[in-house]
Amino acid sequence: MHEKAFNLPNSITGVRLMGVPATIWFMLEGQWTAATWVFLAAALTDGLDGFLARRLRQTTAIGAALDTVTDKALSLSVLVVLTSFELVPVWVALAIVIRDAVIVIGALAYRGMAGHLEIQPTLLGKANTFAEFAMLALVLGHQAGIVPGEAWVQPMFWVVFATTVASGMQYVWVWGNKARREGLGS
Repeated sequence: MHEKAFNLPNSITGVRLMGVPATIWFMLEGQWTAATWVFLAAALTDGLDGFLARRLRQTTAIGAALDTVTDKALSLSVLVVLTSFELVPVWVALAIVIRDAVIVIGALAYRGMAGHLEIQPTLLGKANTFAEFAMLALVLGHQAGIVPGEAWVQPMFWVVFATTVASGMQYVWVWGNKARREGLGS
């Protein structure tokens, strides 16, 4: 990795990160249209920073970490606020939070035992992230009156729940097998 931290991809990630408190503030102020558009801008530019980092050969460890932190900060903070407003069911929010906690605890445990950690997202994990962001955007857009969500919101909760549970189990299975193959924890 090239380690020039101040570059275009990392700047885009930084702007995305600033979208997190802005989205939350708009939500708390009841400005659902603004919250929706800021959220969508932050979510839709998620792939742009990574694409540019690879294309311009400007990948950095700080950029990779900041991208992950930004994604989680955006999704979890919006999820918590929407759940507190009873716009997302608690069972969906709990599934997401538990999955993320299991992945983080598992990653820390693996790194502690192996001394290294290189996580590659799985296709199912990426599908879950896409579904989660789509659900949050749909709920925000519905609350703003931009999208008629009556027919889509409830089924989206089930899609996100299913992909969350499945991808969480997949990560546990993949990393558990990897730890066993490497003789960790025995």
